[in-house]
Amino acid sequence: MEDHRAGPPRPEDATTAAEFITAMKQLRLWSGLTYRQLEGKARAAGDVLPSSTTATMLGRATLPREQLVSAYARACGLDEDDTRRWVEARRRLAMEPAEPVAVEPADPPARGRAWWPLVAGVAVLVAVAATVTALVIRPGSLEDPPDNGWYRLHPAHVAELCVGEGRERNQRTDRPLAVQRSCEGLVPDTYLEAVGEGVYLVKWRHPAEGWGCLAVDGAHLGDEALIAPDDCTGAAHQRFLLEPVSMPVPRGFLLRPVHSGKCVGLLGGPAEVSPGAELTQTSCTGQADQEFIVESVPPPDQSGDNASR
Repeated sequence: MEDHRAGPPRPEDATTAAEFITAMKQLRLWSGLTYRQLEGKARAAGDVLPSSTTATMLGRATLPREQLVSAYARACGLDEDDTRRWVEARRRLAMEPAEPVAVEPADPPARGRAWWPLVAGVAVLVAVAATVTALVIRPGSLEDPPDNGWYRLHPAHVAELCVGEGRERNQRTDRPLAVQRSCEGLVPDTYLEAVGEGVYLVKWRHPAEGWGCLAVDGAHLGDEALIAPDDCTGAAHQRFLLEPVSMPVPRGFLLRPVHSGKCVGLLGGPAEVSPGAELTQTSCTGQADQEFIVESVPPPDQSGDNASR
């Protein structure tokens, strides 16, 4: 049946970031789709557009990232030519002087071998406040999606700790897991490899075991699935969207497993400020334990490592 709807809104008419967001809202109304339906359309097109991200994007008066604009336009039913018009309009606005707005709360390693098996009181608030101050001035921390390279990941709610290898605290198993731990003598080294717009493999190089990739246990879709190293396959549960956020801590990223659209955080939430707390897939809450500071570091000594050749 022929579609008699009027044409979609024109992004070229927007002269400010706020007007561009208004046009994006009108585009969704034109599409007739809900946020969750847009998420499904984007997934079918090979894009990542969680419904919570769309809600946040349309609730602000600042320009979204280009990849979000293109994913959103495609999900709304636009073809590639029209999608390109939206991206070009966004790019034009980004090059113009920004209007003041209120701050809203709100060579790379080769594939590894199969060496890792698959398988809140006042004191806390004071500690979190102290770490936030430290994170704002952390040298080498990034705001934009990183290039391929070596990094340290810091849970945003506890600045002095890093993401590294640990074990289950309940001793149910003795397999390696991703935990927050001391940055001193950190093992393994972490390498981020881009596999799409804002999407990365989080590769670990262990001094004894070689290369592996972080993955959501069993590709589970629910909460409290642990994050563990496994052989690098590039599957969806090994790919993470690094989504830049400015709240609750500036210059941080959400780590969102592509297969589920959820977030990576600490098993016990923001109250977990001690070494050893396990990383887990969980519903996105906007709290600081689900935000990570990405710190660029020099390449480690790889003498004797044959896995990357």
